Amino acid sequence: MLRSELRLTTPLFVAQAAVSNHTGLVARAGLAMPAAPFGSAAWQLPALVSYLHRLHQDQEDPSPELWRAHTERPTGPVPRPRHRYQANGLHDPDAVCVLDIQLGPRETETGWPAADLAVIEQEEGACPFGRVTRRHGAEAIAAYAAEELTAEHTALMDRARQHQDAYFVRLADLAQRAADWADKVRAAAHADTTHAQADRARARITR
Repeated sequence: MLRSELRLTTPLFVAQAAVSNHTGLVARAGLAMPAAPFGSAAWQLPALVSYLHRLHQDQEDPSPELWRAHTERPTGPVPRPRHRYQANGLHDPDAVCVLDIQLGPRETETGWPAADLAVIEQEEGACPFGRVTRRHGAEAIAAYAAEELTAEHTALMDRARQHQDAYFVRLADLAQRAADWADKVRAAAHADTTHAQADRARARITR
């Protein structure tokens, strides 16, 4: 992707997904957007969580086409990345937040798609930093989304008190509602995993 496509001189948020099918064939899809003001893990993880939840409900396996269609569809007040991204966000100095996603077919026992996530946050300048956070499975990813959104809610409420601005209060409320929803998805994935483990234990007993 050329920088001129976004007409940017600002940092980028990148969501890049590698999707494998039952044969092991891997296809890739990358999307980007300006990092400010909503290009962060807190605001963009709900799109991934809702995608995993949708695949589970619809009993579909992930695909690059479904991922792009889901991410590019405008829903709610938080923008999602729509610009096709052909580079590798891990090696792009302009990409200050990268969601590196690996998706696979739904697990037979739980019905949830296989999912691995690495969130790479990096920033250059006077005080450069880099951080990588990894989560495995839909339950852990949903829990991480809830944690990030809860932290975002706290930060926004602090800003609202500092600046006496109702805009930050509205954003904080949005973050909290998204956190509550992500936690419900986490609970659903946890319940399915627990039931699958119980079924395996019963199967071993009855052998």
